[in-house]
Amino acid sequence: MSERVRLTPAIADIRRAVRESWQANKISKGTVAVACSGGPDSLALAAAAIFEGNRAKIKIAVVIINHNLQPRTDKVAERTAKLVKELGAHHVEVISVSVNKTKTGLEASARDARYKALAEFALRHKVVTTMLGHTLDDQAETVLLGLARGSGARSLSGMNEKSADGNYLRPLLHIRRATTVAFCRDSNLIYWTDPQNKDTKFSRVKVRSKVLPVLEKELGPGISEALARTAQILQEDALYLDKQAEKLFSKAARTLATEIILDAELLAKAPIALANRVILKALAMLSVEPSRNAIESVMKLVTNWHGQKPLTLPGVRVIRKSNQISLKSTKTIKTGAC
Repeated sequence: MSERVRLTPAIADIRRAVRESWQANKISKGTVAVACSGGPDSLALAAAAIFEGNRAKIKIAVVIINHNLQPRTDKVAERTAKLVKELGAHHVEVISVSVNKTKTGLEASARDARYKALAEFALRHKVVTTMLGHTLDDQAETVLLGLARGSGARSLSGMNEKSADGNYLRPLLHIRRATTVAFCRDSNLIYWTDPQNKDTKFSRVKVRSKVLPVLEKELGPGISEALARTAQILQEDALYLDKQAEKLFSKAARTLATEIILDAELLAKAPIALANRVILKALAMLSVEPSRNAIESVMKLVTNWHGQKPLTLPGVRVIRKSNQISLKSTKTIKTGAC
């Protein structure tokens, strides 16, 4: 971005968000990747990262994922690549992916394909972290969708500014979408408007275009900020509970090759929030989809056991003998936090 661009509040806010994210995560050298679709959020993030990277001597690689879901997206990707090269990106790469609609839906399938491509790019280019352009508005939509689905506190806590593995940063989670649009306008950057962002067959678009405006109208302004604030509060609570659950897991769980054995007596004495997290971790380690129903089914063997027959869940067989609950799978156990 040229120094001749006038420093407006929007430009200052997003540049500051990038700087503070790097400072908070002790990023001072190496290559940082930015995922950029060409839309205002990710384009503003890429432009700000390139500007700050030049100052901090951090190399910025811009990754453009073409999902091939709409006509001429290859042209959008090419135009975006040309633009970020002109801004001074150290490396620019367009990655074309195939999205196959699965039972989880088109949105989820596209997200899975995108993150897989970003992870492979990061590995190839040894990037320190990958920055994503999610804004406060995206966070509010995520929380509202989680509330509608009854997904619990973990879902209501929304997106974290830093992923658990440290591979992804979201510096703009406290920045409104209107600010990224203003950044692009003030910087004379022409961004792409994705037609799918107006297609109400997608749940997130319904929330954005129909639900949130009604809430703002009926309950007053500040709904998005309140939802994002709720996410922050729940993230703080979840961090504490997860740490406590890790301690309980280390005492109550024994991990074998394809089996996890839980101490039912210890789980029964623990707060339900911690016991549920231990069961969730055990199921996840066995590559089982940790649904609420699955967790509750296993929990019944803790709180309401009267000699039941083995419990068969997709991918795992659960049986209680005396004070031990065995969760056995034929899949390889994965490690990870609660």
